[in-house]
Amino acid sequence: MDLSLGIVRDPEYLEHKTGLGHPEDPGRLTSLYQMLDQEFGGRFLALAPTPASLEQIELVHSPAYVQLVLSTARRAFTNLTSDTPSSAHSCQAAWLAAGGCLKALEALMAGQCAMCLALVRPPGHHALSGQAGGFCIFNNLAITARWARRAFGLKRILIIDWDVHHGNGIQEAFYREREVFYLSSHYYQAYPHSGDWEEVGLGGGAGYTLNLCLPGDAGDDDVLHLYREILPQVVEGYDPQLIMVAAGYDAHKDDPLGNTQLTERAFAGLGSLVRRLGPAKGIPLLLALEGGYSHEALTSSVRQSLLALLNPGYGEDILAQADSFRGRALANKARHIHGPYGVWMGGMM
Repeated sequence: MDLSLGIVRDPEYLEHKTGLGHPEDPGRLTSLYQMLDQEFGGRFLALAPTPASLEQIELVHSPAYVQLVLSTARRAFTNLTSDTPSSAHSCQAAWLAAGGCLKALEALMAGQCAMCLALVRPPGHHALSGQAGGFCIFNNLAITARWARRAFGLKRILIIDWDVHHGNGIQEAFYREREVFYLSSHYYQAYPHSGDWEEVGLGGGAGYTLNLCLPGDAGDDDVLHLYREILPQVVEGYDPQLIMVAAGYDAHKDDPLGNTQLTERAFAGLGSLVRRLGPAKGIPLLLALEGGYSHEALTSSVRQSLLALLNPGYGEDILAQADSFRGRALANKARHIHGPYGVWMGGMM
């Protein structure tokens, strides 16, 4: 089955300058854009983003915080937090990063493509309602999920976060809601030190947050076995109308900020899995770039994701052959914790 792929990109994302030595630098996207042009030219629908509207941004972020971000426009350098700097064009890039994910959503909902990868920066999954953090200014996917509900009436959205760091901003936004199911695999001991197994949601959202805590030496087979067991069960049980992926690539063993031992093979397997569970079954798939701070490892990992998304069967053998006692044990732990809620394992909904 040949499924169309959209790519969101824009040179304005390169104008978000973070300063000498900062890991979230423009070169991340420069390397990816070069790889796209050299190896995938003509194989995707090019989508040009437009900035998100104030209404869309304030679906997640407080007016006071939005005004703070706006105040940084054209200022040479501002520290929004100790790890999240802003330069003269960062405000525009941040509005355009959220807007790029919204453009991808619009293309998916209009049937222009079955899957879309938004290669944007700054990233988003750590941004809280009233605070930047973890290199993130606006929470791109949280904004997009809220807009998908308002503009398109979606009632069940699944967000998968395979960045090595927990997406605390996404979790916070939807922790009490059942309309967005958040699944994150991450190294719990790393920044932001949230996302423990027992963090499952509150109130009406109880059971709709699934945190999978990875050991520091987790490898390809561990993660792929875990996802192969858990993700199909979540998709079948929750029955999402849209799947979004916080696509971080800093779980790669060569990433300077990573803590796990994945290789690009893992992202081929994960790409094949989300393709099979999403667009191959008629569910739109939106991936947005999050972390990944080794240019070489990021580029090779995104390349494998693209090959899996564009080529039926690519990466399926890697996924099928993954066999890990530890991956099986992690999957069983997730089932044990979430069994009483019955959200994705049968029972009450």
